[in-house]
Amino acid sequence: MVAQTLLTMSYITNEALVVLENELVIANRVERQYSDEYAQTGAKIGATANIRRPPRYKGTYGAPLNVENTLESSVPISLNYQFHVDVQFTTQDLALSMDMFKERILRPQVATVANRIDSDTAQYAYLNTAATLGTFGTSPNSLKLFTDARAILASEACPREGVKNCVLDPISMSSMVASVQGLFNPQARISEFINEGLIARQFAGLDWWEDQNIPVFATGAQGGTPVLTTPIAGTAFLTDGWAQSGTVSTQGWSNSTAVINVGDVIQFAGVFPVNPQNRLQYGKTLRQFVVLPPGGFAVPPPGAAAAGLTYAPATLAAGTFNPATGQYSSSGTGTLTLTIGDCCISGGQFQNVTAAPASGAAITVNGGVGSASQTSPQGLVFHKYAFALAFADLPLPRGVEFAARAYDDEDVGMSIRCVTQYTINNDSEPTRCDVLYGPGSLYRTLGIRIAG
Repeated sequence: MVAQTLLTMSYITNEALVVLENELVIANRVERQYSDEYAQTGAKIGATANIRRPPRYKGTYGAPLNVENTLESSVPISLNYQFHVDVQFTTQDLALSMDMFKERILRPQVATVANRIDSDTAQYAYLNTAATLGTFGTSPNSLKLFTDARAILASEACPREGVKNCVLDPISMSSMVASVQGLFNPQARISEFINEGLIARQFAGLDWWEDQNIPVFATGAQGGTPVLTTPIAGTAFLTDGWAQSGTVSTQGWSNSTAVINVGDVIQFAGVFPVNPQNRLQYGKTLRQFVVLPPGGFAVPPPGAAAAGLTYAPATLAAGTFNPATGQYSSSGTGTLTLTIGDCCISGGQFQNVTAAPASGAAITVNGGVGSASQTSPQGLVFHKYAFALAFADLPLPRGVEFAARAYDDEDVGMSIRCVTQYTINNDSEPTRCDVLYGPGSLYRTLGIRIAG
């Protein structure tokens, strides 16, 4: 008689980690970090992992010594999202071969987890990206749009090493294939990509990917003639140093109106971008700043349906913010305090603009890309250092039948936990697979949104 071999929870968990990585699209192409500070004790939802950014220096001419301060900034990433899929299987299921078990049970279970991580990462990425190309309501149909995106990345001192990715929704991908297929000689592998409805994986200096999790964004209703207050007020205007986000005091909006949505892009008259290494202006377009949720992203309540990222409540100095809709509303006198990223830094090691804006400077919303109350998919062109996705170990509970955790802190940068517990009430063994993660922004300027 052949002895029956049951699959162990450790084996299942390790295989689940492999499935998780293979099911990701955009989340597989950002900087992934495994936080080993929780490796022994396990992390709780809401814990924070700090991702370090390298310092920058200005340098000086001549012989005299000019020692600069070393500012090693870090980006705190909140591990806000514990997501899991719960199933139950029998000892007969455990007697299957791993290939059969993976296809029948494990892959559908973990694919749902991966889809949630990928969707959250894609939503976070566009909501934290300011530079925008294309036209709302029009699918991208020009190669120049993407060569312009590469030019902006180069002007923002994007590292030469590392892959630059382009991730589009299926409709935008179809539009781009139709627009560039005449450039190809449809032979060998190139013809395979055309026949599959995809752009060649490496084309125009980008790696191209299709992702159904690319979100659709709705611009704010706007209204009025917004300007900066006189004098300028807010924490977003720096002459030195660095900060990831800050507040801006504005006025001139339509009174008591929902005018701006989280993810809208604003520009200040007379403020142009500079290369972060030589501090010289590039291009003729005003520097873009993305509107962020004033209280940050919220921890979803237990039992909440998986419906995307949510916002924390916040009180504004002027106007109001609706965390349920992500809308900023002006006050009764048309004033409004916005939170933007990055800060407007007019000097020092982290200078990113030609000059600070003037008091009363005009504000443009989604200039040249989208008008009020428009919707558009938000594709992305980005270097992996634009965004980060941090994972941490969840604690292994005691008093259960099986509990195992798998992680890879180098190649994969992820962690997943699987727990099984027998329930006497209905004679079953429910099993859950959990991940604890949080997306973050490392260098917003290394990402560009592509409107569709």
